[in-house]
Parts: sequence; C-alpha cells; structure tokens
Amino acid sequence: MKPISLCLVQMGKNGLELVKVHPKGVPESTLNQIVLKSMPMSSKEGDFSSSTADRCIFESYIFSLPGTDRRNIASLIAIFDGPDYKREDIRKFFLFTITELKKNQIDNIEMITKILPHLYEGLSKKKVKIKISSIVTLDFDFTSEAKDEKDPGQAFTESMQNDLWK
Repeated sequence: MKPISLCLVQMGKNGLELVKVHPKGVPESTLNQIVLKSMPMSSKEGDFSSSTADRCIFESYIFSLPGTDRRNIASLIAIFDGPDYKREDIRKFFLFTITELKKNQIDNIEMITKILPHLYEGLSKKKVKIKISSIVTLDFDFTSEAKDEKDPGQAFTESMQNDLWK
C-alpha cells in the first residue's frame, strides 16, 4: 500500500497548480497529467477521485481551503505504481486528515505543505502520528481502522465527545 508520492494541488490564478510533491521522483509529464486529472470539472469539496497517469494510479481527495477573498479548492493526492492498495483506507485517511485540520482551524496550504512529508512517511508505515502543536496531534493507525470499521461520521462524533469531556 506504500505510495510512491503524495501531492498537493490547488486552484491557482491560472488554473490547477502543483503546490508540493513528496518525495520527488515522479516524472514531470506524469505529474502534469495528475494535476489536470486530480480535480474533475464537476468536483466539489468532499469528493474523491481515482484515475491513472502513464503507469501510475492515483487517489485524490478534494477539499476547500480558507482564502482572503473566498475559499479555494485543493486536492490531496496519493500516487501508486500499481493497484495493490486499499482505496477505502486511503480515502478514510485523507478525510480524517483534512477533517482534523479543519476542526482545529489549521486547514491552510502552508500547514498541509509542511506536514506532507510526515503524511507520506506515515502512509508508508501504516501508522501516522504527527504532533502539530501542543494541542493538535494527527493520529491514524491503518491496522486499527481495519479492525474497527466505524462510520467516519460516527468516529468524528465520538472523537468530539471525547474531546469535550476531557
């Protein structure tokens, strides 16, 4: 399930633009295809997208970012060299990550760019634990997620309840 890269794409002034890729190594022509396909024309916040580019398969999650004039749209992308990954795990992980960042009001392009290498490392190890601040820690374990199989909405509600009663 280890991705070959993670990417962050956003809507810029001139269209879709690649913000960051980690680690580097995916050919530029492939990245250009991924950037163009990562957000289909009718996509909106909360949508997932899957497609191929050259010999790669990728999963993307489309979400909104705060902006000065208006909210912007962006996409978090995992690139794989084959179909041997669990699509639902990737989608749950992306949804969890963006939901937690939004919940703590740190869902900005700078923060996502900063943690992208840590997200990649965590995906590779199937366990993500990123301490963002003294209050915020992203903690996601793919092995326990497979055992729990909870609805993401239910998991979010339970985490909110736990946070409120601490």
